[in-house]
Amino acid sequence: MRRRLPMALFGLVVWVLAGCSTATGAAPTTPGANQADITFSQQMVPHHQQSIQVANLAAERSASEYVKATAAKIVKAESAEVQTMTGWLQSWNAAVLPAAGHAGHTMPGMITAGQVASLQNLTGAEFDRTWLPLMAEHLRNGVEMAKTVLSSGQHGETKALAQEIVENQTAAIDEITAQLS
Repeated sequence: MRRRLPMALFGLVVWVLAGCSTATGAAPTTPGANQADITFSQQMVPHHQQSIQVANLAAERSASEYVKATAAKIVKAESAEVQTMTGWLQSWNAAVLPAAGHAGHTMPGMITAGQVASLQNLTGAEFDRTWLPLMAEHLRNGVEMAKTVLSSGQHGETKALAQEIVENQTAAIDEITAQLS
């Protein structure tokens, strides 16, 4: 009996300490970040990566200088934001979800695999007529994601980035909508 008690206590200590481990990426190590901040970055990184993927198609397939310029702006802005959010996730010991993790495009706000495939088969004005409303909707979903962290996040830098996303993507949506009119 005396031997079992120390072993049981040792096992309990190991189990408790294993439960406190941040290896799963669930617990932030940077003061001020909560689960809403982590979730925002984990979801926005693949969302932005898909924006970049779809925007890059415009360089090859679009007939419109407006579409090409809009796509280039998206690639530039969102590439920088991906770097920022990836850095935060790493500093929080949180998992960075790969773009390939959403290859099925089932995460809310993502363009479906079928829509991406359709774009890849279009060129010229037909590509532009499909790309513009699709990108506007994708950006709209990003705005909603950003609004969520604005109301439930606590990391100041995350909330500042989310506010920029709301402002910049709302302006882009308005511009695209005007272009479609």
